[in-house]
Amino acid sequence: MADINDIIFAGGIIATIILIAWRNNRYKNTIASTANNHFLPDDLSQEVTLVYAGDELNFPDEIIITVLEKYFPYFRVLPGEKKKIFLMRIKKFISSKTFVIHNNSGFREMPILISATAIKLSMGLERFMLPHYTHIHIFPVEFLGLHPNLRVLTGNVSGNKIHISWKHFLEGYQFPEDGQNVGLHEMAHAYYYQNFITREDVDNNFADQLHIFNDIGNTIFEKEKNNTTPFYSSYGLTNFQEFWAESVELFFEKPLSFKNTYGELYYVMVNILNQDPSGDILL
Repeated sequence: MADINDIIFAGGIIATIILIAWRNNRYKNTIASTANNHFLPDDLSQEVTLVYAGDELNFPDEIIITVLEKYFPYFRVLPGEKKKIFLMRIKKFISSKTFVIHNNSGFREMPILISATAIKLSMGLERFMLPHYTHIHIFPVEFLGLHPNLRVLTGNVSGNKIHISWKHFLEGYQFPEDGQNVGLHEMAHAYYYQNFITREDVDNNFADQLHIFNDIGNTIFEKEKNNTTPFYSSYGLTNFQEFWAESVELFFEKPLSFKNTYGELYYVMVNILNQDPSGDILL
């Protein structure tokens, strides 16, 4: 006879899958009824996963610029020469990735805005391509992670893949000052792993300065865990990797509060990323 705990665990898995399937279908209906900017076919069966090689998308400059000017405030405030650099970088980044869309339709904003988030974080770095991460998986809403345990995710970096919930990605830009941005969060993990775990295409300044972040950040990390009114979220205090990723979110979304709360750590972030969102964006 099956153990009662096994039955409960299996039931939890089934319930979670049903919930996500329902929310996926609900969200599909929403984007299908409101969006008019498909770059992928929308008449395919719901079982189809769309796979697009970035070097075959070939978005014209005007399309990328239109999307960025409309949805990406960071790009709008860049001076003209920096906009040209941003555009060059985003085109190179898109062309180097394969975009896997777990839905029956997709939108040109998906590869453009997700890639733009990586370029935003790395605009002050010499090395920005994340060559280890060849595939970017885009889910309509949250999705299941099975390892090391069953959990519902809004974003994840594993192997050579970056996984993003499109719903939660958009919420990160709809509420730009709440300190939560799943795109920035997952890209922060990706740049860390690229420089310290895979050791491919290392940005020397990023790697050197992050050692300083570790020294100063560890003290603040321990302080925050005992703080009755922490600046970081409980998830950001799960472990030091999440602390780093949430620091990137706070750096771009709450720069003044970050600087006023933990000024020394804030300026370490300025040196790591060669940007200062509280003043001139790029140094």
